[in-house]
Amino acid sequence: MNNRNTPRRIIQLKVDQLVPGMELAQDLVAGDGTVLAGAGTVVSRHTIDKIKNWEVASLSIFSEVDFNPIVSRQLERFVNSYNKSIGAVESAFAKMRASQEVPLDTFVAAAGELTAEVQAAGNVVDRLYDLPPCDDATFRHSVNVGVIAALIATWLGYPPELVSAVSLTGLLHDVGKSQLPPAILHRPSRLSPEEYARYQQHIGYGHELVKNLNIAASVKAGVSQHHERNDRSGYPLRLGGEKIHPYAKIVAVADLFDEALTVDRDPSLAYSPYFGLEKIDDEKHRADPQICLLFTNRMLNYLSGNIVALTDGREGRVVCLNPVQPSRSMVQLASGAILDLADDPQLRIHHVIR
Repeated sequence: MNNRNTPRRIIQLKVDQLVPGMELAQDLVAGDGTVLAGAGTVVSRHTIDKIKNWEVASLSIFSEVDFNPIVSRQLERFVNSYNKSIGAVESAFAKMRASQEVPLDTFVAAAGELTAEVQAAGNVVDRLYDLPPCDDATFRHSVNVGVIAALIATWLGYPPELVSAVSLTGLLHDVGKSQLPPAILHRPSRLSPEEYARYQQHIGYGHELVKNLNIAASVKAGVSQHHERNDRSGYPLRLGGEKIHPYAKIVAVADLFDEALTVDRDPSLAYSPYFGLEKIDDEKHRADPQICLLFTNRMLNYLSGNIVALTDGREGRVVCLNPVQPSRSMVQLASGAILDLADDPQLRIHHVIR
């Protein structure tokens, strides 16, 4: 991806935006001229803690991606880029199955374009589930996670270059699945314990595929750790808390949300972001609670007012959201009648119409 003979982009970051794996672009110098950390230092969690103690306001790092993703585009452009990215990821997975090599340029290009479209179009999550289904859910899932991760990073206040790196992490997070048998990936019923253990190996396969790529260490960590959980119940290393890379925590939430809608979803619920938020609520004690709450609150702001179809076929407008069970919110029908879906255990929001 990067040609080290060409100039690398340098960006200014606040100290609280640093994450492990970033590389200092300039010496960090104290007021008396002492070099606290030299240019080229790849920061660790320990390094970040020391920098905070030095009361440094900002510092220079090398951009983790070599493109400027800020452009002005419309929502329609996002849909076009999204569809193109699915095709590109599908081709990339085919190459990885055949050669065990990651066509990195494909993922980098997709991350740059998707990030630009997300930042130009705003919240596009509801549009992801209003598009024609893909033949293989793995490809669509990878692109969805890249998009949602970019959106979360934007909401967290990450600068554009970091948003692109997070999006790239999301696109790459499941590359290890290219090494799994299709029978494991596409089995319609629940996996047996032995099959699930084999499925979990996709993390190790992914680590091997990305470890020698010319990408930032932070992206590699996000790929390898996206199934770790704050309470140490994840895998493969049972990391917890601050030992999990911030990019992995973002991708984990995006992954949970999209899996509920495209991989593990209840077939009766179609592609409902309302149902996906319930999955996030169920998992917030295991994933990063701050990111889960941020994502849920932001999404709830966008989901009120949607025209939706109910599980009994009727249609209406969401007029009052249920923050605990969004799929059981209050809906106003065309007749003017208002239904509180929480009162009827058989009735839920099925999908978004517009």
